[in-house]
Amino acid sequence: MGCKGKKHDSDSCVCEVLRAVADAQDEVDVDNDCDVSCHKSIQELLAGAQTPTTDLDTIPLILYCGDCVPFEGFGTRIRTNGGGPQRLDCFRSFFFRVTSVDDNCCAKIELLATRGDQGEGFDTPCQQIQTGGARNEFFRTGICITVDLDCFCAVTCLDPVAASPLSSLPGSD
Repeated sequence: MGCKGKKHDSDSCVCEVLRAVADAQDEVDVDNDCDVSCHKSIQELLAGAQTPTTDLDTIPLILYCGDCVPFEGFGTRIRTNGGGPQRLDCFRSFFFRVTSVDDNCCAKIELLATRGDQGEGFDTPCQQIQTGGARNEFFRTGICITVDLDCFCAVTCLDPVAASPLSSLPGSD
């Protein structure tokens, strides 16, 4: 398994990192490292589980394909549209919350929205996150996709956040 078809004796490093992130996030449902790294984000999330004043529950992720381009996920969900007819909303995002990783390195990841996501596309993760304003302005869309982690070469972990339900995003009703 590995990046760009190269074989390695060990499991995919992206797979292992996402497995660790998923395990850490599951634990908090209730230093000398880099300032921002997957290891640091996992440690912050777990520390929050021991501090009742924090509600951190998500480590936003950016995945990178074999050509070093950030992966962008797409999905749809039905909006009730008040009392009117139902409407299909399309979401696209560079940011994800891992929900599970199986033994074959297939992961279920949830698209995260940012404040300012109004359905328009973004060319880069930085453009998407800059519309969000505050660090904790990630919203869980409930849209999950399944990915093969062996197809990715890198992962960036952002600082842990308290991801809000999509219903709390203004204009999402």
